[in-house]
Parts: sequence; C-alpha cells; structure tokens
Amino acid sequence: MNTTILPFRAGEPFTPEEAGAAIDVGRMLHYRLARLQNAMVDEDCCGLLLLGVHNKRYATGMLRSGIYNAHKPSSAVFVPASGLNTIFDWIHPDNPHETPETTGELRPMPVFAYFPAGELNTSMVASFAGEIADLAQAQGGERVALDIADPLLVHALVARGLDIVSADRLMEMATLIKSDDEIRCLANACAVAAIAMEKLREALNPGMTEYEAWSILQQTNTAFGGEWLEYRYLASGPRINPWEQEASNRAIESGDMVAFDCGMIGPLGYSADVSRTFLCGPASATPAQRRLYRLAVDNIEHNLDLVRAGVSFEAFSKACWPYPEEFLKHRYPVMAHGIGMGDEWPGIPWPIDWETHGTDGELEENMVICIESFIGSEHGGEGVKLEQQVVVTRDGYELLSPFPWDDGLLGP
Repeated sequence: MNTTILPFRAGEPFTPEEAGAAIDVGRMLHYRLARLQNAMVDEDCCGLLLLGVHNKRYATGMLRSGIYNAHKPSSAVFVPASGLNTIFDWIHPDNPHETPETTGELRPMPVFAYFPAGELNTSMVASFAGEIADLAQAQGGERVALDIADPLLVHALVARGLDIVSADRLMEMATLIKSDDEIRCLANACAVAAIAMEKLREALNPGMTEYEAWSILQQTNTAFGGEWLEYRYLASGPRINPWEQEASNRAIESGDMVAFDCGMIGPLGYSADVSRTFLCGPASATPAQRRLYRLAVDNIEHNLDLVRAGVSFEAFSKACWPYPEEFLKHRYPVMAHGIGMGDEWPGIPWPIDWETHGTDGELEENMVICIESFIGSEHGGEGVKLEQQVVVTRDGYELLSPFPWDDGLLGP
C-alpha cells in the first residue's frame, strides 16, 4: 500500500487544513453508502434500518448525542437498496448545517422510548413503523435488516407486513474493507492517541490516581475533535492482572506498571484501539516486570509477522505465538480483531479456542486489524497489555500505531 495514505508527519495528527486535503469526506460517505447497498444486495434486503450509534454514523457521517442515543435512541436511519438515506431525528431534523450529502431526506423522529413517549409509546412506534413500511415499499420489497431495537419496534414492523432480519452480519461485511480516506482517518486517530499516550507518560507520578491518568486520554481525544472512549481500561500494579478492570481511585505507586487500552473514538468517528504499559518512576523496572514486558512484545511482533492478505483466519491462529502455559488462563479473549468505528469483525481466537470460537475467512487487503496481547500469570502479580493497529496489505501490513515500546521495561 502507498504510504502517502498516512499522516504527513508519522505519529502527528492532521491540522484542519491537512485533514481537508487528505480526507475527502464526501467521497468517503459515498464509498460507505455503496458498501452498505452492495451488502444489502447480497442479503436480499430492500432496506436497512439503523438505530445503533456506530452504524448510523457509518451510514450518514452524522453524529448527534452519541452516548445518549446508545441507551435512548432518538434518531434512526433508513438506508435504501438504491438512492439516498432518510434520517429521522427528534430535535431539529431539518437543520441544513448537519445534512450529509448522502442523505436525501430528513424527517422528525416519533421517539417511542418510554421517555419521552410514556403511554403514547405504542402509537409512536406504530407511526414510525408505518413510515418505514412506506420507504420499503418504495424500494419494491418487504425484507428489511434491523440492527438494534426494542421488541415494540420489531412487532410494529412485522405488523406492517415487513420481513425483519438481523443487520449484524450485513453491517460487518460492509465495514470490512476500508477506503484510503477511512485509513487516513484511522491513522489520524492513532496519531491523536500517540499524543495522549505521551502526555500520560510525562504526567505519570506516584500519587496520581488511575482516574486522573485515564482522564488525560479523554481530554486529549476531545481537544483534537475526538468523540469518546469506549471504556476506562486503565489499571496499575496488582489491579492489572487479570485484565479488563476499569480505572479506579487507586493511587499509583512508584515502581508500579500502568497498563491501558485507549479505546478512542477519535475525529470523524474512527478508532484508535491501541494499548501500552508504562512504568511509574522513579523506580527502575524489576526483572519480573521486564520478563512480562518482553513476552508481550514477542507475542505482538511474532503475530504481526504473520499478517498479509490471503492468510486464512485458521492458519493465522494456528501459527501464532506459542503462549506459555502460565499465562494461558489470563490470555486476551482474541489474538486479533477488526477495527473501524469501534471493534469489528473478525475476532480471531487463539488456537486453544479455535474449535469453539473459530470462524472461516481470510485477511484481505485494506482490512484494518488490531493485534492483541495480555501477559499476566494465573498465579497473580502484575501484567502487561500491548496492542498494535495495522492495515493489511498484499505483502504484509502497515503500522498505524507508531508509538514506541517502553525502553525502561523492555530492558537491555
């Protein structure tokens, strides 16, 4: 892949002027709409009804109250098999400043959640289902894919004669292959994450709480136009192992390792899913800490060397870094996964999990994936979390997350 897809200065975000020159948002929106409509043909659907936050963003480019909409949907998107999107929105649906060019119509949303609808929820959902049925009929069909919904909506759509199917696979197939504009967005998000990680490393001092450390990631992402962090995975010292404990008010001590997963939804909705582990000074790393860190680096680098277009998921899994028995119990759930506007398919399991969780497929050019590692003993003690984000190329990969390994933990 041509390296001109990456930011002009590796590891640094685009300036607004550079972003405008490097990322053609209109072209990207049309690419994404075409991917969705091609996936609808494959699934024999006349329309796609989206309430999920990431899915609506992918389809339209528009974001309004993302976190709120994750638990109280007050907007929706109907993607037709041909033509432009219809956006339903509760507040100011006709705002001309927020109308993406792939949208043909903006309509008011009959919000049917109990707040604000109350006992009017059944009439509201019936009204909404009627509009969706009319849009589907205009496409000459009745099979509509739906991503996330209240049972009230499903029943109302079926009552209008629609054949409702899951949109989950359709969305994953659509988002699988990234355009050059999308890859630039992902590289830019990783560049924002790199700045946040450097700020965190510089600020890390004994007495700082995990909350305070995590807030640096959040603040930096916001300052560069990012949107939110998907979780608060930052832990220190004995709280690192096992992984996936969220930040707490624990005060970080000198000599503690501090592990975190950025999980950033960055500018334009694209993710920086990058993990690192730092050492809180002024103490030096112990031999045990260096051993854990070296194992995690070896894990990542071995598996990165396996990445190239055409490799099957099973072959990738079976050839992966051999996990030492002591660390298998606390392994990360997958060895690799897709990334775009959040975590995506595929999720490639470790060989020990292949029989129960493995699925068919192969790495393809312009997929973007994350290579995962967590090293933490089943007998306790600290752990190390590392993760790299890469573009799959014909002959290997291109690294999107250039932030370096920690020399103090890597050792001589």
